[in-house]
Amino acid sequence: MMFHPHYVTLKDGRAALIRSAEPADAEGLIAHVNDVGAERIHIMTETLAKTVDEENELIRRLDHRRTLFLVATVDRQLIASADIERGRQAKNAHTASLGISIRKGFRRLGLGKAMMEDLLRWARSEGVRKVTLGVFATNGPAIALYRGLGFAEEGRLKGQVILDGVPVDELLMALWL
Repeated sequence: MMFHPHYVTLKDGRAALIRSAEPADAEGLIAHVNDVGAERIHIMTETLAKTVDEENELIRRLDHRRTLFLVATVDRQLIASADIERGRQAKNAHTASLGISIRKGFRRLGLGKAMMEDLLRWARSEGVRKVTLGVFATNGPAIALYRGLGFAEEGRLKGQVILDGVPVDELLMALWL
């Protein structure tokens, strides 16, 4: 399925453009991941140790039959990214895993739900039967979003991450399409 860029109106009235990532987004993506990662509480990555050229090449080489990589911008500032990738082997090609990150100041405004719905629509159109994700047990808003979209907990990795010196579980969640 070809992804069509579109605008969503956030709960605060701002318009966000959701579109496929492009090589020109490399610098903004690195800054985005580093900003969200620096909070140390939402995503596993704390610092993206890639050069702009390396990130540009990664985006350029994406296999669009297996992966959808989205970004969201407000006033040309990259404020979110989300991706979904099918399993690479015949045994798990019916599955896809996803990840999403949204910059502080743009959370809880409906953007995460809109991007997740885009990823799930792509998965359905590509014949994916099961979508999985991992989320820190302390990330209540994200867990609520995923449950609201129909995801259910399938597993729990106890003490999988250390946040501010405290062991935190990682929840493994899935949605059967």
